[in-house]
Formats: sequence, structure tokens, C-alpha cells
Amino acid sequence: MSESIQVIENRVAKSDDDVVSKSRQIGYRAQEVADYARAGYALAHTATIDGADYVTFVDTLTRTTDD
Repeated sequence: MSESIQVIENRVAKSDDDVVSKSRQIGYRAQEVADYARAGYALAHTATIDGADYVTFVDTLTRTTDD
């Protein structure tokens, strides 16, 4: 049995000036997490890092496989 860990990072703008861009960034993050889920990964943890202009999401995903 082995465990695989993947970490993905996505930045989302805090500004409300460009709602289309913000929506695209959030959608991209959701799609990336969904792609990993289809590959057998489970979301183990999400951390957020609050910056001046962006919020960075750091998602940790794990997958256990029988070897």
C-alpha cells in the first residue's frame, strides 16, 4: 500500500474590479481539485494565505493505492 500526496496552489484576486477574472480563477481551482478527485485523490486539507491583493489557496490531496 502506498500513499501519494499532491499540493496545488491557486491565487484569487481580492479586487472586485474584475469579477470575470475572479470567477475564472475560482472556477479554475474547482476544476483542478475535481480533476484530482477523478484520479482518485481526496482533499485532505485547504489552507488560505491572505495577501494584500490576493488570497492563495493551498490544497493538499492524498491518494492511497494498493501496490
